[in-house]
Amino acid sequence: MATTTLERPTDRASEHSTVPAWLGLARIGAIVMVVFAFALQITARTVIPPVLVIGLVFLAFIPFLNGERRRVGLGAAVFAAAAWLGNLPIIIDDLANPESAPAFILQLLSTVGAALVLVAGVAAFLRRPARMIRPLALAAVAVFLAGSVGSVAAAANTDSAVAQAGDVKVTAQQIMWAPEDIVIDSSATGIWIENKDGVRHTFTIPELGIDVEVPGLKSSRVDIDAAPGTYQIICDVPGHQNMTGTLTITG
Repeated sequence: MATTTLERPTDRASEHSTVPAWLGLARIGAIVMVVFAFALQITARTVIPPVLVIGLVFLAFIPFLNGERRRVGLGAAVFAAAAWLGNLPIIIDDLANPESAPAFILQLLSTVGAALVLVAGVAAFLRRPARMIRPLALAAVAVFLAGSVGSVAAAANTDSAVAQAGDVKVTAQQIMWAPEDIVIDSSATGIWIENKDGVRHTFTIPELGIDVEVPGLKSSRVDIDAAPGTYQIICDVPGHQNMTGTLTITG
């Protein structure tokens, strides 16, 4: 008598599972996030603890984003969404200023990476069909390349200010002013600000109504015509609240 082997539905489902494919895409997104996190530390030339933690967490996810680990994919997706939303003010500010190319490109990279982890992680958990993986990956690459080229072009078309005779030089470096305490006298004509960071800054003195944009790796200049006194200098870029200093004008 012939015997018939019954194939269990779970066996057939595992044979045709799309979970590994989606988790593979999520793993690529996690790698992108790790690259972003460490590249940002290098670009800013200082340690940014929250971003460093994000990079380390994604690094820990990478080895487990394979096989049928749907819950790991969902966990990575939730973390990607939380990390992106938690830094949204900074991300929006950087993406709104493409002339600061290093910061723009890195934030675009983080947005693409987070989107890949989020979409792929959720799709793996829901066992969605794999037919959208390739178009999604190609779209991510196209968005990043187009945005990067546009940012480099915008940076190339942004001029740096030229220092004038009598200007006092101030440097923005490692998200700090150097010097932090500026002293000028009546012979100074203005302040020339050189930004050595890849991220943009503003040279802002609220009491004097001064608010000068200083794009990444560019320089700007501001005329100074104010009464003697001491005034606070800030940078009003989101996340740069510790970038403060003073301007003292002597008689």
